[in-house]
Amino acid sequence: MFARLRHLVRAHPVLAFYALAFPLSWRAYLIVLFHPGGEMGLDPYGPLLAAVLVTALGGGVDGLKTWARTLLRWRAAPSLYAFALLFPLLITLLGIGANVALGAVPPSSERWAAWPSLLVVFPLVMILGGPLGEEPAWRGFALVRVAEGRSMLQASLRVGVVWFAWHLPLLLARPGEVVPGLIGIMSASVVFAWLYQVSGGAVLLPLLMHTAQNTFGGEFAGPMFGGADATRLSWLRGGLYLATAIALVLRDARLRAAPARDLPGVTAPASAG
Repeated sequence: MFARLRHLVRAHPVLAFYALAFPLSWRAYLIVLFHPGGEMGLDPYGPLLAAVLVTALGGGVDGLKTWARTLLRWRAAPSLYAFALLFPLLITLLGIGANVALGAVPPSSERWAAWPSLLVVFPLVMILGGPLGEEPAWRGFALVRVAEGRSMLQASLRVGVVWFAWHLPLLLARPGEVVPGLIGIMSASVVFAWLYQVSGGAVLLPLLMHTAQNTFGGEFAGPMFGGADATRLSWLRGGLYLATAIALVLRDARLRAAPARDLPGVTAPASAG
């Protein structure tokens, strides 16, 4: 039975990853279904644990070592690091400005004065807020396999649909967030995939960009607005990311080229599943 399970995982690693990532991340929500009143929350390390389990089952220790080496890539142009860290800040500031121009209550001076705390918040968001548990899995595991034989654009959209579905419990808990969340997550999936591709498979770059977005857009800008103003900000940020994704697709032919090039090789499991 174990041999058959291992064969299925090796033949369909991405499907196996999805099948594990959801229950491992959603387990608090699933428990509440049977034991109402419990604390709910999305475990951001569910995807990473799922990727580790699938890699270990399909490729053993050698598979884990091979995958780990791909996750340690960091050499990339300084301009890409600047983009990963500063572009989410630009998106956030543009979103705040547009929101106020459209009638939102301007953030207080005390809110703006809290920006130095982001230096401490940034690493905490990376470790506790999702990116470190997500990017090695969604980009470093799933995307590279889905991209086998496909363009990076196609692969990013396929992974983006599942990534959005994974976020649904969080989005459903905030009225009005589902549609702008869909736009933002699908667009961010394309942008992160572009960054992953042009860096030659450096997961660190989408990890940093994901952390910057959650830090600037979530921890800093999120508390600035409430009610309809907060919902409008989500639409604005989603629209800005959509415009960015479209611009990258039109500008960089590598996103549209099939199969995707310059990605780190993965020896086991190797199928796109």
